[in-house]
Amino acid sequence: MDYVIMDEDALRLGSSVEKIKLNVGGKRFEVSRSLIKQYSDSMIARLVSDNWRKTDQAEAIFIDRDGDIFGYILNYMRYGSIELPVNLPKSMFQRELDFYGLPSSYGITQESSVETMKELQNCVENAELHHDMLLIATSCYHQYMVGKKVVHIVSDELLKHSPFYYHYPTAMKVLNYYLKKFHGLEAAASQASLFSTDFILEVQEVTKFSKDTSDDPLLGIFTLPVSINFDETTHHDDD
Repeated sequence: MDYVIMDEDALRLGSSVEKIKLNVGGKRFEVSRSLIKQYSDSMIARLVSDNWRKTDQAEAIFIDRDGDIFGYILNYMRYGSIELPVNLPKSMFQRELDFYGLPSSYGITQESSVETMKELQNCVENAELHHDMLLIATSCYHQYMVGKKVVHIVSDELLKHSPFYYHYPTAMKVLNYYLKKFHGLEAAASQASLFSTDFILEVQEVTKFSKDTSDDPLLGIFTLPVSINFDETTHHDDD
């Protein structure tokens, strides 16, 4: 069975370092013995030392604890501090430290759930923007090909949001990225868009001048070319 190499010494020195194989709750780890020796007074050091003498060194020493948390335990041992993810309560981590006989009085911080939720919301907002603008770009192309220069796109169940939801300059930048990339077109918001819950756009072919996009931050980026700041993804009414 493959082992998870958790220790930098084991990675850097390869076969020249004395390694210990551990099976923690069914998860396999391979750790340099020098890391364990740094905590010689800990229970994990004593456990490893006792089993090291009694068992075949090729076999993994089994520890009946949470293997997912043990990876963070090793990082804490390695660096002397750690930032825990939001989904790992600090109390659970400290309980495991107590079991292994490791100090837990300093160096333990945790990601902010507020910041994490804000980041997740940014990702959702960004994905929804690109979803809508790609659909609108396709609709603009089909309507333009049948002779329509002013395109009216109704906000319906296919679109995530109406125009008022988006930061409009950002939305138009993403829309024009997709229009230029796939259809050789560009769009501008008509005056009617300012008073409509639908997307009303003036569409034309890309001119030679507008094809010069050397300063365009979207150039060459396909996957989520524009990132939206949390504060920008608000309704126009909130501005």
